[in-house]
Amino acid sequence: MFRSIVVHLFFITSIFSSDICANVVETEAPILHEIGRKRKLEDSIPVIEIRGEGQPMTAAQIRQLEELSNGGPLDIKIEKTWRPVDCPHAAKRKDFITFHYKAFTEANKKCDQSYGSEPIRIQLGVGMIIPGLDKGIRGMCDTELRKIQVPYRLSRKKKSKVWKNIPNDEHWLTFNIEMLTVEPWSFDLQFNFLDINKDTLITENELVKFQENLKKNFGKTWSNENIDYVIAAKYYIRYFDVDGNGKVDLKEFRRVMERDMAAMAAAKSDKKIEGRKRDPSIAWILDFNNDGIVSLAEIDGADEILEGEPTILPIFAKDEL
Repeated sequence: MFRSIVVHLFFITSIFSSDICANVVETEAPILHEIGRKRKLEDSIPVIEIRGEGQPMTAAQIRQLEELSNGGPLDIKIEKTWRPVDCPHAAKRKDFITFHYKAFTEANKKCDQSYGSEPIRIQLGVGMIIPGLDKGIRGMCDTELRKIQVPYRLSRKKKSKVWKNIPNDEHWLTFNIEMLTVEPWSFDLQFNFLDINKDTLITENELVKFQENLKKNFGKTWSNENIDYVIAAKYYIRYFDVDGNGKVDLKEFRRVMERDMAAMAAAKSDKKIEGRKRDPSIAWILDFNNDGIVSLAEIDGADEILEGEPTILPIFAKDEL
C-alpha cells in the first residue's frame, strides 16, 4: 500500500516537473519536529501548487470591467465636504472662479496642489480645466469645500503650466477643492479677461498673446488646429470694431455682444445640433450663423472663413449706438 502511494506520487511529481507546465511549482509541506510527536505519513507528501497563467490585467481592461459593472461610462463622484448656509450665486458656465486644490492619485498619493502658490482663476465651461473638474465644480459657492473623484475618461488634458503635474494615466483622480470666490459672468468681466494690459482697449496684439497664454498655462487650443492666432485676432477686431479704429473698447464690445445674444435667443430651437455652446471668449467669432451653437461644420471650415470679412459686420443705426 505504502509503495503504491510512493509510486503514484513519483508519477505526479514527474509530470508537473516537466517543461510542459512551467507555471507549476513543487514545494514541501512544513514538517513538525516537536519532541515526542510521531511523524505522520501525510507529512511527507509534497504539496502541489498550481499558479494562474496569463498577464496581469491592464488599466484599460480594469476600466472596461468597471464600466460594464456600472452599466455605462464612469462619471464623477462628488462629496460636499462643507457648504455655507448662504449661497448668493452658485458657479455655472461662463462664471469666473478662484479656488485652491489638492490632487491625489488612486493610491491616495498627493500629486499636485495650489496651496503655497497663487490660487487658480479660470472661466468655467470654456476648456481651461479637465472635463471632470469643470463638471464637478459647477454649483459650488464661495468658501465651499468639495471632494471630487474624476474617472480616467474625464481626466484627460493637454499638458500645460498650471496642470503639468496632473497625471493622464490614473484610473481615478481625487481633488479636494476649496472655492474662494465665484464671480457671476458679465460683459465687464469678459472684456477685462481679454484686456491683458488693462488699458480698457482690446488690440490685435493682445488677442494673439491671449491665445498663447491659454495654450501655455491651461492647454486650451482651437478645435481646428489650422486656425492661425494672428488671423483669428484680426477677424475678432473687425467683428467688434464699430468705429473702425483697429481697437475694441468696452462700449463696442457690449454692443456687439448684446446684438449677438439677442439673435441667439431668437434662433433658439429644440432641434439638436451637434456641436458645443458658443464660447464667450475669443472663440465667440466661430458661431458664424449666430445661433448660439458652434457646429462641427463651422469648426471644420473656420480656418478659411476667418481669412475673409466677418459674416456679420459691426454696423448699427445711429440710434442704436
